[in-house]
Amino acid sequence: MTAGATVLALTLALTGCAPWAGLATGAPAEIRAVVDEALTEIRATPGVANATAELRVSRSDAQDGALASDPDLWDAHFTVQADNEGVDVPALAVSVASATRNGTVSMSSVVRIPGEKGAADVSLSFSPPGIGVITSLDPEPMANAALALRDLPGTLSVSVFQHGEPVAINVESAAVWAELTTTIRALPDFGSGALPAVTLTAPAAGSGENSSLTIDPTSPGTGLVRFLTELSTDRSVTSVRFNGGDSLMDSAAWRPNLSVRVAAPGDIDDVAGLLTTLDGSQTQVDGLPLASFDVSAATGSTETVSGYLGLPLGSAEPDDRLAGLPGATPPAVVEPADASSRIAGDIALVTALLDAAGDTAGIRGPAAVATAPCTDGSDGSDEQVAGSVVIPIFEIADNADEAFDAITTAWEIGGFSRSDRAMGTDFYSVPDGSLETLSIRGTAAGISINATAPCVRSR
Repeated sequence: MTAGATVLALTLALTGCAPWAGLATGAPAEIRAVVDEALTEIRATPGVANATAELRVSRSDAQDGALASDPDLWDAHFTVQADNEGVDVPALAVSVASATRNGTVSMSSVVRIPGEKGAADVSLSFSPPGIGVITSLDPEPMANAALALRDLPGTLSVSVFQHGEPVAINVESAAVWAELTTTIRALPDFGSGALPAVTLTAPAAGSGENSSLTIDPTSPGTGLVRFLTELSTDRSVTSVRFNGGDSLMDSAAWRPNLSVRVAAPGDIDDVAGLLTTLDGSQTQVDGLPLASFDVSAATGSTETVSGYLGLPLGSAEPDDRLAGLPGATPPAVVEPADASSRIAGDIALVTALLDAAGDTAGIRGPAAVATAPCTDGSDGSDEQVAGSVVIPIFEIADNADEAFDAITTAWEIGGFSRSDRAMGTDFYSVPDGSLETLSIRGTAAGISINATAPCVRSR
């Protein structure tokens, strides 16, 4: 029987003199001692009203016989409830984060602070970084970000996360989206640190799904925000969800998306038609791909109409996904006779780069390297080389951190420099211009690397 088939969560209450009583056959003693010490430290922190700790097996494929002997199979999650008033939020955040930071067992925590005098409730989430994650915020700026948002009109709750995820704000209704977007974008720290982006979530009018809008300093544009605010209040619309970025996808495949659910199948074509009539002032953001959309009925139909904002239904996908990536270089213009040798050299370069990353990690993945039409709107006679690989690091290691760091360190020794980070992907610049883009990110399948050479254009 696997660990996933057994009851593995062990809950510790703040109150009670023997929180570990009866648990001797569960986690190893050294793990119980570490968690007990952290819980004791948290319960002594000023402003804490209650706390619990859940100890669980972190791998579902662990065999029962390993549970009592392998500390690496366990992790702990702490839930901390603050007093109703008078809490020093930054100090509390620092204390909890410190208490749950150790090298023996993986620990995560959430700190919940009730709102005072009409302010929104706040939660702060701390956790170890995932695969390839390099952003790890300090608790004090996380707390300050929450405090800056919790008094905004229409705000019900604010949740801040440690590793660069958008701040989650629950609001009374989508009707406040436009006003809140303007206010949040005026905050001095918005777009960086603990406030990289914000997701505004409004409750469903009935039993349908919530509406949500993810904003950063530039996307979506003000015109589109106003339109989405109005659309969300239309009687024929049950939910509106706009996502300007997907942290689970590679940037080369990413496109902003608007998903609209309508009350009845007869409303689908009307709303889809409306989305195709938006003008450039509402749909275009410099350096970002055009958003796609899908419209479907909440009930009674499986029909979905899809397209791109401001384009007629049936239009081909715009060739703009790579246009705004960092590190782009102008096309290389060469004589026709030299084009084939330039392409051959780029294929060799990209292939060697991907294979070398696998060698550094200790295991190669199947690299895919091919030529494709340039992505700048040319007619397809001009080409560039693109390559990708997913290094299956989990075949030889429990986590990807060491291999990820080894690859990026090797790149930096070779003169590459990290130039940007977006949607969980790190971008690197190559000083000699031999690559147009180079990116790396951690995924559930392993370490994903994408590289493209500059466009080769014949005279």
